[in-house]
Amino acid sequence: MKSTLSEISALNGLPDHASETDDRQLPIDRVGIRGLRYPISVLDKNHQIQHTVADLGLFVGLPAQFKGTHMSRFVEVLNTVRGELTIRNLPSILAQIQRRLGAENAYLDAQFPYFIEKQAPVSKARSLMEYPCRFTASAREQETRFTLGVQVPVKSLCPCSKAISERGAHNQRSIVDVEIESAGFIWIEDVVEAVEACASAPVYALLKREDEKFVTEQAYDNPKFVEDLVRDVLIRLCKLEGSTRIRVSAENHESIHNHQAYAEIEWTVDQSEQREVAATETTDSETPGFSFGHWLRQQRSERKMNQAELATRLGITPSFLSRIESDDRVPSMEHLKSLALVLGVETEYVMLRAGVIPRDLVQRIQSDPELFRHFLSASPSAE
Repeated sequence: MKSTLSEISALNGLPDHASETDDRQLPIDRVGIRGLRYPISVLDKNHQIQHTVADLGLFVGLPAQFKGTHMSRFVEVLNTVRGELTIRNLPSILAQIQRRLGAENAYLDAQFPYFIEKQAPVSKARSLMEYPCRFTASAREQETRFTLGVQVPVKSLCPCSKAISERGAHNQRSIVDVEIESAGFIWIEDVVEAVEACASAPVYALLKREDEKFVTEQAYDNPKFVEDLVRDVLIRLCKLEGSTRIRVSAENHESIHNHQAYAEIEWTVDQSEQREVAATETTDSETPGFSFGHWLRQQRSERKMNQAELATRLGITPSFLSRIESDDRVPSMEHLKSLALVLGVETEYVMLRAGVIPRDLVQRIQSDPELFRHFLSASPSAE
């Protein structure tokens, strides 16, 4: 015991060069540790805990007057939350780093694999799909900011190749990288769902032959340029509540070219009002006629349904519904009937909104055309 105490006493007398004053007057933006593998827990959308391993980086801002920081203290903070490092308690972890190292600014980066169980479209075979994820968090004095990053592999088919080829079209796997800064909590599952709904087709870990047929034909019916992909993904992600900045990039690993196709787009909440005004002006003054897709989006939004939910209830794919809402596809009579049932409105009303005249109305017009002519002449919109 005496030997141990003497050792401790000797250690206490060791010089602490990190706390010395530096006269170069250069503050360091970030200093700390990185490449530390550490277990973390992630809450999935079903409120189940998923245990995974993250590659961590922990940093602080170093004022100009300090020579260095104490690297071991980062690990000491992690040890206080061993097994309980989650996205939700990041603010408290950052606050501990600030206190422990006496820093105004603290940062934490984490990269980790996340798994989602997916069901094949036809065989219903289940498998786990891996999605590389990352999150970064920063505490600057009392302000905490959080960014979620997710990489989603999808399938894209070239519209140009489809248009010029007599048989088939070239397609490839695309890696869509999403980065969302949000004032609230965002589920990884919602990000993955949004990206996959905008692709030519999703990618699965397990497919049987009947599934391969379905996915191949789905992609062929839904061609996308890399430019289409990033724009469509951004539009869908902007609907997630609390988002303040979104960056979307897509890289197509081309199957017939010796290069990758790449596109990137970024949005901030400051641009939101400008884009909404521009969209309103386009709808009101530049787009002639009535947009069934715009009306359908309004109805869905009023009922607080996302595209995936409505598509499931209609028995169609989210990508096909997306094209209906973009006025790129015309819904069938069966789709209109199902839509009326889901929305809780009369079938005839939905049909008329879609520009389809119900058969019984046609018969009434045929039986009394003069009454219809009188209605047209009395209508304020008639010319």
